[in-house]
Amino acid sequence: MRKLLLLFFLLFFINMPEMIAQSEPIVISGIVKDTNGNRIDYATVSLSGSQKYNSLTSANGHYKMKLRKPGTYTLVVQHISYYTKSITIDVDTGQSVKQDIVLEASTSYLDDLVLQVKKPIEKVRETAYNVVAVDAKPLHNTSLDVAGALDRVSGVKVRRDGGEGASYSFSMNGFSGKHVRFFLDGVPMEGFGSEFNINNLPITLIDRIEVYKGVVPIEFGSDALGGVINIVTNKSTRTRVDASFATGSFNTYKSHLNVNKVFDNGLTFQVNAFQNYSDNNYKVLVPVLNLENNAYAKQKTWNRRFNDRFQTATVVTKVGVVNKAYADRLLVGFTYGEGKRGVQTGTIMKKVFGQKKRRSVTIMPTLEYSKKNLLLEGLDLSLNASYNGGYNQNIDTAAYKYSWDGQRKPIPTKGESGGGPSLTKYFDNNASVSMGVNYKINDQHAVSFSNAVQYFNRRTEDPLAVKETQADKNAELKRESIKNITGISYRYAIRDNFNVSVFGKRYSIKHTYRNESTTSNKMGYGLAATYLWRGFQLKASYENTYRLPTDTELFGDGDLVWGNTNLKPEQGKNANLNLSFSSVISKVHAVYADAGFVYRDTRDYIRSNPYGSGSRANSVNIGGVESVGFNFEGRYIYDNFIHLGGSLTTQNIRSKQKYTIGSYGVENPYYNERIPNEPYFFGSVDAGVTFEDVLKENNNLNLSYSLRYIHRYYYDFAGIGAHPEIIPSQAIHDLSASYSLFNNKIHLTVEANNLFDKLAYDNYSFQKPGRSFMFKVRYSY
Repeated sequence: MRKLLLLFFLLFFINMPEMIAQSEPIVISGIVKDTNGNRIDYATVSLSGSQKYNSLTSANGHYKMKLRKPGTYTLVVQHISYYTKSITIDVDTGQSVKQDIVLEASTSYLDDLVLQVKKPIEKVRETAYNVVAVDAKPLHNTSLDVAGALDRVSGVKVRRDGGEGASYSFSMNGFSGKHVRFFLDGVPMEGFGSEFNINNLPITLIDRIEVYKGVVPIEFGSDALGGVINIVTNKSTRTRVDASFATGSFNTYKSHLNVNKVFDNGLTFQVNAFQNYSDNNYKVLVPVLNLENNAYAKQKTWNRRFNDRFQTATVVTKVGVVNKAYADRLLVGFTYGEGKRGVQTGTIMKKVFGQKKRRSVTIMPTLEYSKKNLLLEGLDLSLNASYNGGYNQNIDTAAYKYSWDGQRKPIPTKGESGGGPSLTKYFDNNASVSMGVNYKINDQHAVSFSNAVQYFNRRTEDPLAVKETQADKNAELKRESIKNITGISYRYAIRDNFNVSVFGKRYSIKHTYRNESTTSNKMGYGLAATYLWRGFQLKASYENTYRLPTDTELFGDGDLVWGNTNLKPEQGKNANLNLSFSSVISKVHAVYADAGFVYRDTRDYIRSNPYGSGSRANSVNIGGVESVGFNFEGRYIYDNFIHLGGSLTTQNIRSKQKYTIGSYGVENPYYNERIPNEPYFFGSVDAGVTFEDVLKENNNLNLSYSLRYIHRYYYDFAGIGAHPEIIPSQAIHDLSASYSLFNNKIHLTVEANNLFDKLAYDNYSFQKPGRSFMFKVRYSY
């Protein structure tokens, strides 16, 4: 760590004279509009023949460029939806020139690719970190949720415990669960409530998804060990309406409404409302328990899920101002959401519940503030805050034991989980405040600082609890944690196409259970570099990092997961190497390829144990884990007519704990075995064609196909038992057709998922739905 800090300050002071010696700048600024007078956001304004001087228009079309020398310059203005425009400007020393620019709309997709427009998605891809930016807009006509979109990314696997609304497990390059952190517009989603799970968020809410694999920038203020998913919503200042409704198999309904309005004086309001409902009554192939002799049938039979109904409804509102002298964005928001779902199984599929349910309520105010060039040029500030005062309720009052065929048998006491009757409400109060400061000293040097604080407190209420047992009394005891993560980084652009970042992080957590408090402080560091050359980009990064236990791992979820307050923070040493290439050939062929290598050495690895106690799971430290992974992704587009793509991932994740934890010299029988319940070879393929002017001019028809393959993998450690359980290989085929009419305002989509009705398994061998169909209609303006 000391060597890294020494390098940091050495580079800083060597370049200090260059940072200070700035000549009086020449400023060119203005607004980019279309022929109808609408302002164009995210257009690139650059100098002809230079990659060094460029400006990206803001959400209201503004751009600003600072030059060092007087002379004659040619501005090149580019946007993926408009024709390029060039303007010649003469400027003198110290002069400020205002130049508005009007662009004409273009319909040629590949011609725009040649321009290499630097939209936010391209800006993200060109950072030194191993990040994939997924453009969500092409998926808006599908019935996918955010989880479904992420499942197509190389190295990523989203596994569900059932159908719509089911719990999920997210895996990226071998790291799953809480090793990967989720953010919504840069705000941590840990305390957002179950209504904001990625398998509930509609894809039409999203502009893009940023997938950081491994080393994570300090701007997120995160203790992620395996990476970060940043879900970015649409922040356009244009007035827009987007509404959709979808219905399909298993009595499934989904709807979404988005309204965004910005007035001339900068006042803005946004409303996002979405709803999901499904009976989830698909069939599963399972052994049925004989309730009389407590023995499972030798032969598996098909039975419908009968206690898995799911419904949720959420409204997100934001009011504030944009593009003011004191704030680029200043928005106050409020979110209210409700969710209800039946709980069909425990943490393993054999445990069946017939009447157990959950209910959740989210009540969350938010604050968002950002300002570029605050007080001085190049100084940017962002601030986000949120507080969730909602609750989760466990409803478990039935005095029956159920089997998969729907039969039931009376039991002496109420409560299917075995812990007595419960109407417990868990008030998991989560507060989060994060701040980021970035200072671009000049075109070569930039420094950043971030600080994030997260607070958690749980309070419980149960009108049925007598509190006679110690377990009942413990449920009312104090559960509290506070985390503070601070980061600082320095970025040095050695050349226009070569930059290096070094950073340091401090992790702190204090958690209290009953009357005992535990404090842990850790220091991490790392570096990242990237080099671009003729369509190629090489990225390399290394990080010594820590992950702090989450509130659920420490205190449980109050229902099916027990807490473990003895968990230690995980330590990871991560190395990433990535090579990508993109090019457009003869203006009709576009190609993109990306290959990555990941190595991780993790100590005190935290793993979920599904056999914690009865139908409940818990989290445990299992010592050392080593992961080596390769992933590849490729894309090809022909003249906006045909697109082909695919991804492939292989990962080798093995236990490196030589001796059993807590023992003295007892060898670990699972040393060097694969970590169970983790797919190690999987991939996907997708293809599509677009037919323009079908039946009528400007009416387009899109046909697409996708294949998702997972090779077989072990349910538990391979050395357990003579015949270890294996989750079989599976290949799932999906088809869809989408027809757009009325100048792309109305979109009609039909989907067939799991077309050949294959038996599909997922997290801990939970079965997924068979063949299903969805129909969606969407209106966008």
